[in-house]
Amino acid sequence: MSNVHERLRRLLFLVPYVSKHPGVTVEALAKALNISREDLLEELDLLTCVGRPPFNPDDYIDIYVDNDRVYVDLDQRLFAPPRLTAGEAAALAAAAELLRPATGDALQSALTKLENIIPPAARERFRDMYRKIDATGEAPLALGPLTQAILERLEVTFGYATPGRPAESRQVRPYELLSNRGQWYLQGFCHTRQDARLFRLDRMEDLAVTTTAFQPPADARADVPNPARGASEASVRVRFSPIAAPYVKERFGQDARPLADGGVEVRVAGDSERWLTQWVLSFGGEAEVLEPASARAAVARAVHASIGS
Repeated sequence: MSNVHERLRRLLFLVPYVSKHPGVTVEALAKALNISREDLLEELDLLTCVGRPPFNPDDYIDIYVDNDRVYVDLDQRLFAPPRLTAGEAAALAAAAELLRPATGDALQSALTKLENIIPPAARERFRDMYRKIDATGEAPLALGPLTQAILERLEVTFGYATPGRPAESRQVRPYELLSNRGQWYLQGFCHTRQDARLFRLDRMEDLAVTTTAFQPPADARADVPNPARGASEASVRVRFSPIAAPYVKERFGQDARPLADGGVEVRVAGDSERWLTQWVLSFGGEAEVLEPASARAAVARAVHASIGS
């Protein structure tokens, strides 16, 4: 693995170095990289194959050797910060929000830089749009005590409200917390139902950590249902344009149904309107919710709010 990292470091160094020193000799470049001439030529051969589908000439890095000197023509650099419209920036910010659980403070730093490259006249418009389509929220207050209960293997009690029913008292052995599509869940064994269950944190009331200890079974997590699978009756059908289709096919594999125009359709869980709206808007107009009508309406409301209509 260290050899792979070292090779990647060299490849990342090569293009900007040659771009800054056009016509550098093969020997000087090999010395700068501390590798042999033969290894350098091998790396240059690899770089000539770097590109992205559909591999048009301007998608490649055009690096070559002429008279024992190295040159690069198409180095694929951004020579100046991109100038984004308010709409483009808002779509990029919405897409970036999907990474918030994994990136934390780094995402906020990136969003600050994003705002800085927007033309001053469009910044207030971007802030207004971003506030309206931002789907994030504060972490549930229950995360702290539930984390404590899981680590100390203590049962918890809470009132749990299900749609159409009043809150019901539950006593649960908490196994694991997970975040899925904008929603936090607790996996655990419910004494009330005598079964492994999944609980949404936003439906819990009067949470308390008890002094009753428990020992979770080895396969505790495998017994609890996963919200990513979703119920079929709650699924949402989304159509993607031919532009977005390659990414969707890579992500969803055989679950992405090809369309005659080159686009694709997929079904995703509809348990979080907040996540769905954010996800669809992140494609910048290349995704459309087909059904159910409630999901279409939720995305339409977000779009109308973002454009101020």
